[in-house]
Amino acid sequence: MNTIRPLDHIARTKPYVPGGKLHGAAGPVAMLASNENPFGASPLAIEAVRKAAGAGLEVYPDPDYGELRAAIAAAKGIRDVSRVVTSAGSDEIIHLLTQCYAGPGDEVLFTEHAFSMYEVSARGHGATVVKAPETDMTAGVNAILGAVSPKTKILFLANPNNPTGTMLSVEALQALQDALPDHVLFVVDGAYSEYLGPEYEAALRDLVDRRDTTVMMRTFSKIYGLAALRLGWAYMPAAIAQTYQRIRGPFNVNTLAAAAGIASVGDEAFLKLSRDHNTEWRAKMTEALNAMGLPTPPSHANFIVSEFGSAERAAAAFQHLKNHAILVRAIAGYGLPTKLRITVGSAADNTRCLDALKDFTASR
Repeated sequence: MNTIRPLDHIARTKPYVPGGKLHGAAGPVAMLASNENPFGASPLAIEAVRKAAGAGLEVYPDPDYGELRAAIAAAKGIRDVSRVVTSAGSDEIIHLLTQCYAGPGDEVLFTEHAFSMYEVSARGHGATVVKAPETDMTAGVNAILGAVSPKTKILFLANPNNPTGTMLSVEALQALQDALPDHVLFVVDGAYSEYLGPEYEAALRDLVDRRDTTVMMRTFSKIYGLAALRLGWAYMPAAIAQTYQRIRGPFNVNTLAAAAGIASVGDEAFLKLSRDHNTEWRAKMTEALNAMGLPTPPSHANFIVSEFGSAERAAAAFQHLKNHAILVRAIAGYGLPTKLRITVGSAADNTRCLDALKDFTASR
């Protein structure tokens, strides 16, 4: 009999469920489940990866990632490079911050429809999960503050939020930040912030400088189109960055990812192309789905969330799209069983999806 058992809090942790892939389709698949950039990566990033792959793969990366951190700081208007840290995707930042600051007996706070990796990481480190209620899928300052206790060690808040696409204003973020007690680490997840533009990105950066208990985390997986390379970064107060660096793996970012990040972070033309396309098609899709009788509220990210009226109808729509080689995201696991999340993809894929849903609603 096997007597090797995981720790109780690990055994109780439910794994993250990704968007998945659609295999065996007869024709091209419209992948609208994982919020990927339909343009792929910046041509500059692709060229940088090719160049990096051609030489030096037997050599470990620079453990300090000085060039990558300097490129990020320059592109994002950050003066102190020592407060920029790198990661293998933003998931690693969630994991390492939780490891640093929360454990058994502590509480990790987020809202009820938050990105599920917050819960996976909190439970995986033995911390207690606390979820603040949302109103119309939107976080509220008072609701969050009402869930804070002396045991709260970390507040994770994605803004815009995944999977809902909703967000708090900068003013609301500042009010929340000012009202949080000093024992709470406020982690603002800006994974989708580039879709709102440089002004909002700067506001998140400045939020970190307003108070030394705030961290801003980011990813290259979304607008930069580098999801396959797993690259993230964060801007932190100096003391928190020093703590983070104590347990960060010495070579946590691979050479190809670092090269792609350096090349793409300052490619403003590619960012504008991606942002403009997303803004245009997000509005078109929202309008079209509302016209079909599928309530779709405004989103601030690169996806939309549509209401189908019942869990059964949402499941039927998901299967209908799948039968047409279109994969979207079912979000019942987020407590939203009557809704589907649809990535803003290419013009062709968006049109395919809308046409298939039009056929679905006409028959049901």
